[in-house]
Amino acid sequence: MSSVLAYLPHILVGTAILLTFWATLLSFKGSIHHKRRGRLYLLLLIPLLASVVPITLRAAAEEGPVRIVQLLYLSVVVAAAGWTAWRAVRDRDDLQAFRGPIYVGLALVLSAMAVLLLVMGIVTQNIMAFGFSIIGIVYGGAMLGFIGQAASQNWWLHWHLNGIALLFAATHASFTGLVLRTLNPAWDGEVLHGLTQFGVIALAYFFRQWLSWRYEAAALREHAIV
Repeated sequence: MSSVLAYLPHILVGTAILLTFWATLLSFKGSIHHKRRGRLYLLLLIPLLASVVPITLRAAAEEGPVRIVQLLYLSVVVAAAGWTAWRAVRDRDDLQAFRGPIYVGLALVLSAMAVLLLVMGIVTQNIMAFGFSIIGIVYGGAMLGFIGQAASQNWWLHWHLNGIALLFAATHASFTGLVLRTLNPAWDGEVLHGLTQFGVIALAYFFRQWLSWRYEAAALREHAIV
């Protein structure tokens, strides 16, 4: 019963986030509905991250240090993705504000935790920890690289879409595994967990490529015409 209570807030908020993600994605980009639903989605990330606290405490007692670091690390991943997706639009006319102290802090923490998880994954031969670490190494590294980099006119769109693609993975990975385990409890285990997590991450990569083609390429074409 205590296990259910520990996960229940996370499941409830996660379901609301999933519905809000698709409501935002399917609304007309730039419309008032898109903006309001997007803000609601990002606000829901706050109780989602808060709901990880009891899960982490439970993991500390039952699953060991690798799992604890992994949960904390994934929370930082979600925070970094949410921050870049939100601030890229909010600070679209102020690049230096976007690359402010919180951006730099998130980039440093994400990169450091990713390297820590990578080392722990190698030492303990934990393929999940090893695989998850790559996300932070790539995204955190990109954030660090952008700090002193010259920006294009549509830099904000690039980072907004980066954040959305990473949030797509975070929103759908755990939910997909939960649905599959509910449909067939026999599917529970590390193999299913790995397939669902890394499968959704791969899907998120192709989703990001589609977003680039649909919005970034379109913006470049419009700019060229003007």
